[in-house]
Amino acid sequence: MAVQYLDRTVRLPLTAEETAERLSGNADDWLMIDAERSAFLTLVSTLKPRCAIEVGVYKAGSLAVLAAHCEKVYALDIDPACESYAGNFPNVTFMIGPSQRTLPTLLDSIQTSGEPLDFVLIDAVHTEKGVRGDIESVLRYRPHQPLYIVMHDSFNPGCRKGIKEAPWSENPHVHFVELDFITGRFVNDEEASDYRQMWCGFALATLLPQIRAGKLVVRENESLLFQAALRHSVYYENSWNPIVFLRRVRRAAYLLKNDTPGLYAAIKRRMTQTPNSL
Repeated sequence: MAVQYLDRTVRLPLTAEETAERLSGNADDWLMIDAERSAFLTLVSTLKPRCAIEVGVYKAGSLAVLAAHCEKVYALDIDPACESYAGNFPNVTFMIGPSQRTLPTLLDSIQTSGEPLDFVLIDAVHTEKGVRGDIESVLRYRPHQPLYIVMHDSFNPGCRKGIKEAPWSENPHVHFVELDFITGRFVNDEEASDYRQMWCGFALATLLPQIRAGKLVVRENESLLFQAALRHSVYYENSWNPIVFLRRVRRAAYLLKNDTPGLYAAIKRRMTQTPNSL
């Protein structure tokens, strides 16, 4: 069964008809899995941000949640069609253009005015360079209150690299970075166009007004799961990783030694013999 989506209010089905609709596989264009939607709603409804920024609007799924629980939202997207949602969200200001231009301008304005920025969602250009660029823009901001940054698709190798290699430690107000706040997904064979791709997942970072004490650690709670999926994904084809190769050799030697000790001993003797003794 293909990935299922909750509706925009993240409400579970209450009737047989609603359950049947859910199992039909019909999506609502909000490209987040159930766990992400629930976590996103919980975060935003608990924090109740006075000011939030969404970088990447698409079909306004997450924007609907932000608009419902935030006093003020800035929605940034390169597609002018996103402004068609303006009538639905009176507390949302839309900014059209590439985020490498609009986001720094907006953040400078917020920093100067002292507007209380509490929350940022980065979900726009899904490339290493694009994600890292948006993070770098946010990291130039100096918070006056706790600021939470959620980065979508942290399970995608390109996005994850952009998040991981962003200059987090250069901002002394960054206290916490976790790449696997919500784990992503490995697309199955029922979704042929995206089969064996890695998407979704939330990374989370926290900036505080206080200066950080000690070294910052960028955490990856599900790094083993990520590496396991990567080895079977489309991103791993036609690439050779010497570290992974060495791990496989060591693993093969371990299995050989424990499962067939006689054969392992014979191979070891053969490999350690000098050329003259062969």
